[in-house]
Amino acid sequence: MSSRARLPWLWLPALLALGWHWPVLAHGFRSDDFLTVYYLDRDAGTVQWGRVFEEWVRPWFCVRDLYRPLVSLTLGLNWACGTAPFGFHLLNVLLLAGTATAVAAAAARLCPSRPALAGLAGAGIVVLHPAAVEPAAWIAARTTGLQVFWSAVAYWGFLRWRDGAGGRWLPLVATALACASKEGAVLLPVSFVALDLLRGARPAWRTHLPFAGLVGAYLLFRRGLLGVVTTAEEGHTMGERVGGALALLRQLAMPPAGGTAGSVWLLVALAACAAGALGGARRALWCLPWAGCLLLPGTTHVQIAAHDLAGRFVFDAVPALALFVAVLVVARRPWLVGLGALAFGTGLATASRVHLGDFAAQDRLIARVQQELLTKAADAGPGRPFGVVGLPKLPLLQPALWGFLTQRPFAPSDLPVVGLDAMLTRDPNSPRAFADTTAVHALVGNGAGFGRWDPASESIVLLPKAPPEVVEFVRDPRAPGRFVPPRLLPPTAVAALEVTSPVPVSRWRATVLGNLLGDFACPPFAREGVPVQSWWLDTTRLLPWAVAAAVGGGPSGIEVTLDGRAPEARVAVRAHAALPGAALPGDAGQSIDRSRLAERMRWPGRAPGSAATAYLLLPTGLFAVPVPEGGTLVLDETTLGQIRFACDVLGPCRAHWFWQSGSAEGPPRRTLFGTCIVR
Repeated sequence: MSSRARLPWLWLPALLALGWHWPVLAHGFRSDDFLTVYYLDRDAGTVQWGRVFEEWVRPWFCVRDLYRPLVSLTLGLNWACGTAPFGFHLLNVLLLAGTATAVAAAAARLCPSRPALAGLAGAGIVVLHPAAVEPAAWIAARTTGLQVFWSAVAYWGFLRWRDGAGGRWLPLVATALACASKEGAVLLPVSFVALDLLRGARPAWRTHLPFAGLVGAYLLFRRGLLGVVTTAEEGHTMGERVGGALALLRQLAMPPAGGTAGSVWLLVALAACAAGALGGARRALWCLPWAGCLLLPGTTHVQIAAHDLAGRFVFDAVPALALFVAVLVVARRPWLVGLGALAFGTGLATASRVHLGDFAAQDRLIARVQQELLTKAADAGPGRPFGVVGLPKLPLLQPALWGFLTQRPFAPSDLPVVGLDAMLTRDPNSPRAFADTTAVHALVGNGAGFGRWDPASESIVLLPKAPPEVVEFVRDPRAPGRFVPPRLLPPTAVAALEVTSPVPVSRWRATVLGNLLGDFACPPFAREGVPVQSWWLDTTRLLPWAVAAAVGGGPSGIEVTLDGRAPEARVAVRAHAALPGAALPGDAGQSIDRSRLAERMRWPGRAPGSAATAYLLLPTGLFAVPVPEGGTLVLDETTLGQIRFACDVLGPCRAHWFWQSGSAEGPPRRTLFGTCIVR
């Protein structure tokens, strides 16, 4: 290419990328973005470079099959420059700008007769394609943005070398850096073969052997370091993978959010393809199988829905689509192909604006959630944690990271906030917390409070604290065995139910009224044995009452049978809001090693013969550990893993815990919150 082809128009793709994606620079953190604090020493405000460079010799973020050390290096540089999300988003947008420029330069190499037209057409597709929105607007999607950037540089460097204008070192170095960014770069040797075919040349093995050898060495290195060669999930047939690639290929050519216009774009693209082929640009057809091949890595890692754009997977093939359009626009029928390309680009831009708007709306919602948390949990502190449930989940926020929104540097100061999503879902990290509202009672009674997210008002609704009274339920005159509250009660007013009979009873049975169906259904309470006159029900495991309160209801009551009969007139049912409590010793400011946490959590006053459950509250969630009669607290491996996760990512962080014990013969006992800083 002549010197006039390497001219200032190459600045235009970068300017277009910056201008088009400028709104994302005002966005904050979301989802996995909060995990990047792993590289920051929150107390010293400095980057933990040891952790950054450690990623070169271990799995990325300790995930077994991932190796992305270059991404970690860029994140470390971002944290070194400041804790505001602006710098993180700026680098993402600059990577997109660099990708567009490199694709433009590659297109100019492929079309030396009209390099500026081909380059700008290709760059326009890169910038305006909706798949580019995710790598620009989501910090954690930098993995894709960085890999595609170095891949695009490798494309341009390879074409430049093949034109005799440069050495082979540039595409080789770019290939290595792409491999250090994300695993999809292993397909670069295939891309170089496709580029040779686009040039109209016959690929020679001597040309491509060094690149295949480099990627082969990388795969062997992965096998030795990680124990796996690729990240492809097992259990998928080749047919499923090809089907997934075709679905992603459809998203590439006809992105969601286009509505009926999407079909028009696809038809226009096909018409442009036919016109270009008839016009002597048949070589552009090599881009189609090339793009399909580039989409294969994402087919086993994402569930493709008709209305969702798998941006970070589709974007891998956007440069191939861009070069396809670039080669066509300089065909012998430029007016027809140019009109089709213009319509196609306009359609892409329309869909891109929709996705940019979606990301902006989601960012506003996340900011609202964080504002509500910081306001409603303002009274939280050592010994007074705050609990929340129902916050927006993926792709906006991970439930395990809800507490991170109230931790430095994402908030001015640390607030002990714990997400109780495990109470409503069968979380494998906290299986025993499911359908257990014990923590809700404890947080309302002894903590800073408990709230649920109300999506209609976009606010956190606090659960009121019940007065420490005893409320006697009344018998339903229509059903003698049913006892209902005399007025609407919040679920926190019923921490325990006491059933008393004037005569001893050997067979007791109680069924919750207003019970839920399915996983949340509470089985009847039943007991048979030595005759007794009073019986206690621990209602903190009755999630239906907490759920009913969320929609304006409350405890509906219970139905009791005694010795197989309806209870006599003098049987009484009383609801207790307050439980006998016990303090836990300790210094709220004490910092201990994570290995000593179980010892620190001991309840010294617990009777040796009583069973109990220890509840641990971390910024990452709630964890329940039962302790049998006469046993001592031993944290299971799942709970220990969550403690390690919280400490590794956040550094020293505050943990809270409490105990609850009890039996049918007496009221449950609950301790106050114990707390310390665990590291």
